[in-house]
Amino acid sequence: MRSEESGAEVVSDRMATVLARLDRGGSGDGGDSLSHLASSTVAGIVGVDGMCAGVGTGPAGTVPAWGGEAVGAALEDLQFTLGEGPSRDAAVTGVPVLTPDLADALARWPAFSPAAMGLGARALFVFPLRIGAIGVGTMLAHRRAPGALAAGQMTDALALADAVTLALLHRQWSAPEDAGRPGPGWAQPVTYRAEVHQATGMVSVQLGVNLAEALVRLRARAWAEDRPLADLAADVVARRLRFDASDR
Repeated sequence: MRSEESGAEVVSDRMATVLARLDRGGSGDGGDSLSHLASSTVAGIVGVDGMCAGVGTGPAGTVPAWGGEAVGAALEDLQFTLGEGPSRDAAVTGVPVLTPDLADALARWPAFSPAAMGLGARALFVFPLRIGAIGVGTMLAHRRAPGALAAGQMTDALALADAVTLALLHRQWSAPEDAGRPGPGWAQPVTYRAEVHQATGMVSVQLGVNLAEALVRLRARAWAEDRPLADLAADVVARRLRFDASDR
């Protein structure tokens, strides 16, 4: 929808309904509207095949927070395992990372791009979740076919990113009432990747390297074995797997 007076793009009627619902959920009425908002609903409005959001502000990546659809979750896990990708870049730079065709991003993300296309994603659009200088995380939208977002779709996505940011800040992440049982629209709790950090420390001691190098070793082995990094880390923490000199 376009404002005839100013010529500026405004959100679509369908997105306006979503935003109003989210606003009511964060206004103290006791509800958590984002947790009950299906990512497929907003994906259809924005014109993509899937959406998800994660909490995190640094190069380590984000923790899944909302929208647990399979491809989006796999894309985020892939970025976490490889240490590269658009969500990481958006979190670090604080600006949207728009990739209409991943085939054109092979030089930028040489490991992530072909793997993401193997998951069925061809276009990715990542929006930082920020309020001023405060970073919260990122929102990722993916599409099976290449192509840029239309102007109206971009407006809807940016407005949704602002609303999701406020909803995530409003939610009390550190002390959920029913720990380990997120609502239907939420992915896994913030402890989702805690074992990765613990495993990094253990590998650092086992190999006698710094934490940054230990994380590189973990990621390299996960990639070589075609396993999620979190699964590999769980084996290290449980002492089912140990790194030695041959893993240097």
